Amino acid sequence: MSRDRIARYGVDGGVTLVELLVVIALMGIVVPALTGAVFLGLRTTDATVASLSDSRNRQILPSLFTRDVQSAGTVDTDASVSTCLDAGDTLVVRMRWTETPVSGSAINRVAAWITRTVAGDKILERRSCDDSSGSMTSAGSVSTAYGIVGTPAVSCRTSADVAAACTSAARVAMTAVDASGALSASGRRRSA
Repeated sequence: MSRDRIARYGVDGGVTLVELLVVIALMGIVVPALTGAVFLGLRTTDATVASLSDSRNRQILPSLFTRDVQSAGTVDTDASVSTCLDAGDTLVVRMRWTETPVSGSAINRVAAWITRTVAGDKILERRSCDDSSGSMTSAGSVSTAYGIVGTPAVSCRTSADVAAACTSAARVAMTAVDASGALSASGRRRSA
């Protein structure tokens, strides 16, 4: 190759030592900043997920529990009765009522509020059952609160606000504790 061609196009023979040192110095500044941002993001993600879970607990639990209490014809806390319970469940409270849909056939419904442990996490769950198929069978379940500490407490009171057995109560309340503290739900029975 002639000298004038080399001068015209230049020679690309690699990276100089000065360029390499500049890149290494810049990487020493950029990499720690990026690493810190990644770790901060990972830490706040866990806190955000926990906060969203607690927020969900505080929204879904009162909604479902209040509706069940309002519908309830009977309320009980008798764990010896296995209606709507599976092995390993701990009954908190159970409510029963009868609905008559447009079709005319009465359907008996049960909502059992239970706790169970899944992978070390205690869950408060609403399990529903009905006899629309001819016998009482499960109709579904909803996990209403995660990370429950201890056993949720149920209190039953008369319309005069006197403590009463749940079978004769006009008002039913439940309090559970999760990582963020106590969460409560209550309702007044329409049939009481």
